[in-house]
Amino acid sequence: MLVRRVVTGLNENGKSEITLDGQSPGHFDLAVSEFDVMWLTASTPPDLKGTADPADVDQYVMKPPPGGIKWVVIRIPPESESVLVDRSSPEFTKLMARFDDGGVMEPGGNGWHTTETLDLITVLLGEVDLELDEDVTRLRAGDCIVQRGTRHRWVNRGNVPCVLSGVIIAAAPVDR
Repeated sequence: MLVRRVVTGLNENGKSEITLDGQSPGHFDLAVSEFDVMWLTASTPPDLKGTADPADVDQYVMKPPPGGIKWVVIRIPPESESVLVDRSSPEFTKLMARFDDGGVMEPGGNGWHTTETLDLITVLLGEVDLELDEDVTRLRAGDCIVQRGTRHRWVNRGNVPCVLSGVIIAAAPVDR
């Protein structure tokens, strides 16, 4: 998935300008989904200065740092495509070496996970099912989700890819 990212900043004269324009360097194609890290902060409030690109990361990490925020664009292919991926292949193992779930993914859980984050998500394209312990909700382009640290998974039962844009905010753990 090619996502154009435009970042603004200030030049040496204190004037606003475009500092970055192009695809995020934090692109991860994991065969069963794709992630583009658009921006990442280590704390709040975020620093608005500097020239370093916090999206220039070598590994996709599910959780932002404590007190941090991450903005991602996620492409979820149809389930009919992702089930064909050989998860035991060396190629898949190599792709997954770039993915750090931070211990939130359930082993053998087919995508079920519980995060200590507040996720503000918009469906940009396609549709996807948000599965919870007690509910399944079909979400379509334009729908917005506030995912508050609950056990969930995303399943695309349609026949076209689904694209989500989400701001992920580190949160305090929930007593379960």
